[in-house]
Amino acid sequence: MTTPGTSASRISRISGILVCPACRGALTSNGLNYECKVHGTFTVDELGRPFFINRKIFESKEGEHLSGINWLKSFFKRYPKIYYTIWHVFCPVLMLKNGPNKMFRLLSSNELVLDVGSGPERLGDRFINLDVFPFPEVDIVADAEFLPFKDDSVEAIVSESMIEHVPHPLIVAKEMSRVLKKGGILYVSAPFITPYHASPDDFNRWTTSGLAALFPDIEIIEKGVRSGPWSALLMFLAYWFGVVFSFGSRKAAPFLAHMFMLILGPFKFLDFIFSSFPGAEAVAAQLYIMGRKK
Repeated sequence: MTTPGTSASRISRISGILVCPACRGALTSNGLNYECKVHGTFTVDELGRPFFINRKIFESKEGEHLSGINWLKSFFKRYPKIYYTIWHVFCPVLMLKNGPNKMFRLLSSNELVLDVGSGPERLGDRFINLDVFPFPEVDIVADAEFLPFKDDSVEAIVSESMIEHVPHPLIVAKEMSRVLKKGGILYVSAPFITPYHASPDDFNRWTTSGLAALFPDIEIIEKGVRSGPWSALLMFLAYWFGVVFSFGSRKAAPFLAHMFMLILGPFKFLDFIFSSFPGAEAVAAQLYIMGRKK
């Protein structure tokens, strides 16, 4: 018997829609692992979390997460309460307005939500967390380019500040659209005016029009500012000071930038006012879209 609220219990609720991420073929499970007739065995860890990911890809991502400034962030992410307390107070990006909870008015009370690229944060009991790294609170370890779900099988999908960190965002967007049910709800946020921030790498920026273009099968219901102009300014100042005061040290610059974030972070709360100003989306740190699959 699985304990309510564990990864194993959450996986049991969606076991009927899990497929091989490589060929989308049927899986069999003996409780210890998952088996695909074509692509072999996918292991399950001691917490009941399946690893639906190529071992070489996982090892490369693990190495990236455990190097440089990523090592420091990954260390704190082992303790989600501490990490997100520091993040919400001191990180210069305000993420307290226009969040994924907006989608709940469009969902029934029993519909589950897939969080793609969740990191160690669980947004609620209804969320199934998927990430490429086995942080605390992650239920499924998988690559967003190869989601282990049947076509048209997931009622709702959230992806916060993830899509900028993948090298092939179009593929990831198509995967999310593929597994989302017709009529299902999608919420995606991504940075617009934000400095380079590796987690473990960083590739792209988007306007709301750019985000919508990634998802042609989604009818956009709402779009706007997730983090406003003060967040954008403060992030650039933190990284600018990091570069200036590193005196040419490439390794020191990102660590110093994070130190300046601790000083500048509290000013982000001005975005409670300024993110609602007309035109704020033109200079915002983070934007979002929400829509329904056609």
